[in-house]
Amino acid sequence: MGSTAVIYATGPTKNTKAVADYIAKSIGADVFNLKQLTKINMTGYDTIVFGTGIHFGSPYKPLAQFIADNQDALAGKRLFLFITCMYNEEKGDKQRDAVAEQLGIHKVVYFNKKGGEMNSAGLPAAVDDFIAQL
Repeated sequence: MGSTAVIYATGPTKNTKAVADYIAKSIGADVFNLKQLTKINMTGYDTIVFGTGIHFGSPYKPLAQFIADNQDALAGKRLFLFITCMYNEEKGDKQRDAVAEQLGIHKVVYFNKKGGEMNSAGLPAAVDDFIAQL
Protein backbone atom coordinates (compact mmCIF):
# COMPACT_ATOMS: atom_id res chain seq x y z
CA MET A 1 0.00 0.00 0.00
CA GLY A 2 1.20 3.49 -0.81
CA SER A 3 0.70 6.54 1.29
CA THR A 4 -2.80 7.13 2.68
CA ALA A 5 -4.58 10.19 4.05
CA VAL A 6 -7.72 10.17 6.18
CA ILE A 7 -9.64 13.43 5.71
CA TYR A 8 -12.78 14.03 7.73
CA ALA A 9 -15.39 16.46 8.96
CA THR A 10 -16.97 15.79 12.33
CA GLY A 11 -19.91 17.12 14.26
CA PRO A 12 -20.71 17.66 17.91
CA THR A 13 -20.70 13.94 18.83
CA LYS A 14 -17.14 13.46 17.52
CA ASN A 15 -18.02 9.94 16.29
CA THR A 16 -16.43 10.62 12.91
CA LYS A 17 -13.22 11.87 14.56
CA ALA A 18 -13.00 8.70 16.67
CA VAL A 19 -13.36 6.48 13.60
CA ALA A 20 -10.94 8.60 11.51
CA ASP A 21 -8.28 8.54 14.23
CA TYR A 22 -8.70 4.78 14.68
CA ILE A 23 -8.39 4.09 10.95
CA ALA A 24 -5.35 6.37 10.60
CA LYS A 25 -3.60 4.76 13.56
CA SER A 26 -4.43 1.24 12.33
CA ILE A 27 -2.95 1.75 8.86
CA GLY A 28 -0.29 4.38 9.57
CA ALA A 29 -2.07 7.12 7.62
CA ASP A 30 -1.92 10.87 8.00
CA VAL A 31 -5.16 12.32 9.39
CA PHE A 32 -6.67 15.73 8.67
CA ASN A 33 -9.67 17.39 10.35
CA LEU A 34 -11.37 19.80 7.93
CA LYS A 35 -12.51 21.97 10.83
CA GLN A 36 -8.84 22.77 11.47
CA LEU A 37 -7.37 22.63 7.97
CA THR A 38 -9.07 23.25 4.62
CA LYS A 39 -6.06 23.10 2.30
CA ILE A 40 -4.25 19.77 2.07
CA ASN A 41 -1.49 18.87 -0.38
CA MET A 42 -2.61 15.46 -1.66
CA THR A 43 0.28 14.96 -4.09
CA GLY A 44 2.01 12.28 -2.01
CA TYR A 45 -1.11 10.21 -1.34
CA ASP A 46 -2.41 7.45 -3.57
CA THR A 47 -5.32 6.52 -1.28
CA ILE A 48 -7.70 8.96 0.37
CA VAL A 49 -10.20 7.87 3.01
CA PHE A 50 -12.90 10.46 3.61
CA GLY A 51 -15.14 10.50 6.66
CA THR A 52 -18.26 12.44 7.50
CA GLY A 53 -21.22 12.49 9.77
CA ILE A 54 -24.68 13.23 8.44
CA HIS A 55 -26.73 16.36 9.05
CA PHE A 56 -30.34 16.29 7.82
CA GLY A 57 -29.48 13.53 5.33
CA SER A 58 -26.41 15.22 3.85
CA PRO A 59 -22.67 14.93 4.47
CA TYR A 60 -21.09 17.70 6.50
CA LYS A 61 -20.54 20.76 4.32
CA PRO A 62 -16.76 21.09 4.88
CA LEU A 63 -16.20 17.62 3.41
CA ALA A 64 -18.57 18.09 0.48
CA GLN A 65 -16.92 21.44 -0.31
CA PHE A 66 -13.41 19.99 0.00
CA ILE A 67 -14.21 17.18 -2.45
CA ALA A 68 -15.87 19.60 -4.89
CA ASP A 69 -12.90 21.99 -4.73
CA ASN A 70 -10.27 19.27 -5.22
CA GLN A 71 -11.60 17.16 -8.10
CA ASP A 72 -8.41 17.53 -10.14
CA ALA A 73 -6.15 16.59 -7.20
CA LEU A 74 -8.31 13.53 -6.46
CA ALA A 75 -8.28 12.19 -10.02
CA GLY A 76 -6.55 8.82 -10.28
CA LYS A 77 -6.45 8.20 -6.52
CA ARG A 78 -8.14 5.36 -4.66
CA LEU A 79 -11.05 7.00 -2.86
CA PHE A 80 -13.02 5.57 0.06
CA LEU A 81 -15.70 7.10 2.26
CA PHE A 82 -17.08 6.21 5.64
CA ILE A 83 -20.17 7.74 7.14
CA THR A 84 -21.13 7.82 10.80
CA CYS A 85 -24.89 7.96 11.06
CA MET A 86 -27.89 7.05 13.18
CA TYR A 87 -29.47 4.54 10.79
CA ASN A 88 -28.95 0.85 10.10
CA GLU A 89 -30.28 -1.57 7.51
CA GLU A 90 -32.53 -0.15 4.78
CA LYS A 91 -32.48 3.48 5.98
CA GLY A 92 -28.71 3.33 6.41
CA ASP A 93 -28.27 1.77 2.98
CA LYS A 94 -30.38 4.49 1.34
CA GLN A 95 -28.49 7.24 3.12
CA ARG A 96 -25.13 5.69 2.19
CA ASP A 97 -26.14 5.42 -1.47
CA ALA A 98 -27.43 9.02 -1.60
CA VAL A 99 -24.25 10.42 -0.05
CA ALA A 100 -22.05 8.29 -2.33
CA GLU A 101 -23.89 9.69 -5.34
CA GLN A 102 -23.70 13.25 -4.04
CA LEU A 103 -19.95 13.09 -3.38
CA GLY A 104 -19.06 10.90 -6.37
CA ILE A 105 -17.33 8.26 -4.25
CA HIS A 106 -18.58 4.72 -4.63
CA LYS A 107 -16.53 2.72 -2.13
CA VAL A 108 -18.68 3.73 0.83
CA VAL A 109 -19.61 2.22 4.18
CA TYR A 110 -21.55 3.53 7.14
CA PHE A 111 -21.14 2.91 10.84
CA ASN A 112 -23.65 3.21 13.64
CA LYS A 113 -23.04 2.68 17.34
CA LYS A 114 -26.59 1.44 17.94
CA GLY A 115 -26.58 -2.31 18.41
CA GLY A 116 -24.19 -4.59 16.62
CA GLU A 117 -20.81 -5.85 17.66
CA MET A 118 -18.16 -3.41 18.89
CA ASN A 119 -14.38 -3.73 18.59
CA SER A 120 -11.84 -3.30 21.38
CA ALA A 121 -11.77 0.47 20.78
CA GLY A 122 -15.50 0.77 21.40
CA LEU A 123 -16.24 1.37 17.73
CA PRO A 124 -18.47 -0.73 15.48
CA ALA A 125 -16.66 -3.95 14.53
CA ALA A 126 -17.44 -3.13 10.88
CA VAL A 127 -14.72 -0.46 11.07
CA ASP A 128 -12.11 -3.25 11.20
CA ASP A 129 -13.71 -4.88 8.14
CA PHE A 130 -13.50 -1.54 6.31
CA ILE A 131 -9.82 -1.18 7.23
CA ALA A 132 -9.13 -4.62 5.76
CA GLN A 133 -10.45 -3.35 2.37
CA LEU A 134 -7.99 -0.46 2.30
